[in-house]
Amino acid sequence: MKIKPITILLFFLLSLPIQVLAQKNDTAVTIDRLTKEMYRLYSSHEVEQFMNITDQLKEACLKAKDEGLFYRTWANQASFTFAKVSREKGMEIAKAMNEYSQKHDSKLGFYYSSVANANQAGALRMDIKAEEYYLKAIKYKQAYFPQINAAPVYLGLAKIYHNRRDQKKLLEMTDKALKEPNLSVPSIVDAWSYRCIAAMHYNGEVQKTELNKAYTEWKRLSEKYNYRSSFSDDIEIYHAQVNGDYEKMLELAQKVKLPQEKYKLMSYAYEWQGKWKEALKYYKEYKKASDSTNTADIRKQAAEHAMQMDIIRAENQTKELLLHNQSLKLAHAQDELRDIELSNASIKLKNDSLDRQAHQSKLSEYKSKLELEQNKERMERITLWTAIGVGALIIAFLCIYLYRRSRHMKALTVAYDKLETAYEQLEQTTAAKERIEFPKRPDLDLYASMTPAKEVGGDLYDYLLEDDILYFCLGDVSGKGVPASLFMAQTIRLFRALAKQHLMPASIATQLNEELTEKNDNGMFVTMFIGQLDLNSGHLHFCNAGHNPPVIGGDELHGSFLQMESNAPIGLWPGLEYEGEEIESVKGRPLFIYSDGLNEAEDINQKQFGDDHMLDILRHTKFKDARHVVELMEAEVNRHRHGADANDDMTIMCLKALNIKD
Repeated sequence: MKIKPITILLFFLLSLPIQVLAQKNDTAVTIDRLTKEMYRLYSSHEVEQFMNITDQLKEACLKAKDEGLFYRTWANQASFTFAKVSREKGMEIAKAMNEYSQKHDSKLGFYYSSVANANQAGALRMDIKAEEYYLKAIKYKQAYFPQINAAPVYLGLAKIYHNRRDQKKLLEMTDKALKEPNLSVPSIVDAWSYRCIAAMHYNGEVQKTELNKAYTEWKRLSEKYNYRSSFSDDIEIYHAQVNGDYEKMLELAQKVKLPQEKYKLMSYAYEWQGKWKEALKYYKEYKKASDSTNTADIRKQAAEHAMQMDIIRAENQTKELLLHNQSLKLAHAQDELRDIELSNASIKLKNDSLDRQAHQSKLSEYKSKLELEQNKERMERITLWTAIGVGALIIAFLCIYLYRRSRHMKALTVAYDKLETAYEQLEQTTAAKERIEFPKRPDLDLYASMTPAKEVGGDLYDYLLEDDILYFCLGDVSGKGVPASLFMAQTIRLFRALAKQHLMPASIATQLNEELTEKNDNGMFVTMFIGQLDLNSGHLHFCNAGHNPPVIGGDELHGSFLQMESNAPIGLWPGLEYEGEEIESVKGRPLFIYSDGLNEAEDINQKQFGDDHMLDILRHTKFKDARHVVELMEAEVNRHRHGADANDDMTIMCLKALNIKD
């Protein structure tokens, strides 16, 4: 049987819509599969697989013209890379998305770019800027895209209010997030994650009841959707803590991958078990990891990115104003054209029907031309005033911008001057320690020296002589530079005030801890050795607060480390009672006290000076006087460094109670 060409053509035309529909269905299935895979991998650390999946999803969204999912996927790439690869690369991806949306004049792209910028500012703990951009994004969304799901924005604000410990606003943001339409699985689970965290702001039994209630729902949703939020480890750890299972809490904390969070939680677990030595060890590791996270370069890059977002927002507002003015001009031109057309039609009708009224026609034509000129003149005036108005708005905007920039620069200048003044005062305080005069008494030989690693140091030493009672201390503040010196200055002031009350060293340490833990938002602390020496009897009372053990001479080995109780450093945990100790008499026995800048001094190969080397030098050095011992040890440390820069402040004190007969 011979098939006619017309039959083949009809078959092709009928099958074409079916093929197009099948292709659309295949694309929709592919996008749905890739979207689920993206959200599954978002909480993992499989970087290469996540980037491949999201690149495929972006390409599929472009083909399907799904602009919203395209930019949402791009924003997820930026957030994932920022959190799990490197902050610089995450900010580069956000910048590329920002430039792409600007190039294609996409308001939707600019919205998601603003959210990504706010997320990164929040991760850098720039909470004020992050809150500002989240709120602007919500207003932008309400103005242009009321149908978009804004749950991620509300959850970003929830994180900020959690950092501020504002439980009321934290719960308000989670409620708003859960009421958003078309919620994704991560948004649902993350909202309940924040509700678990909000429960930690309660106290006592209320905290336990509220956390267990929120934990039950969070656990159910996590298992139902097979999704782990970024807070999963924290919530499991908090749940174990509140229910008193500290062993489980420690076990969970050891599995946390991020070093900063891992060390912080392990420090808490050991603290609640009363293991202060281990708690201090991991708290130091946490501070070290935390200090290296938010560098100045990253903050500068985030600030520049934020400034670019402000400029784009202003440019969009200017574009909208120009479009509005153009629409006004177009409306006026249409009115003018309509008037001209009506006049011409009237003239033509009169010319065609009334040849006898030629003179009147000429008058009408003249009148039309006159009206046309008047309309043109009126349009020129409107255009002129519109241009003047636009110019005035631009000038006003520039004036406001320059005024605010000037105020900001003045505020920065004042802050800088204050900081410079404080810095100079602290430098003078540190220099004064190097020039301190020591008592000249026949029954006491005392000398000390401090060498800061920077212009302003964090080490401290001091003494106070009340009649025949000598109070003395030597300490090491965590951190370096101005913050450490401010903490150091406050510690010295409090020590002198408490010593004047004739308190025992353990009581001085307890009172110092209560004062320094209050409003200690930076988490700073100080290790100290505090002593009280009766120069008549040689009786020594002392308290060691997490400091290196001093070396005491006069024994068979000609010098040994002093055996002491292990108290916690000062400033970390309130409510501690410090234990003191005593030696019946130290007359004739030199006491050598130092900071870890001595035994941990490094040469160019990072080899440390060491406790054994220090002890060996002291045992083989004949005691002439305290100053000789201090200066000898400083010379040995410099010889060990062999030109390497000092890696920490170094403070040394040597004292000896003398028999007057000697």
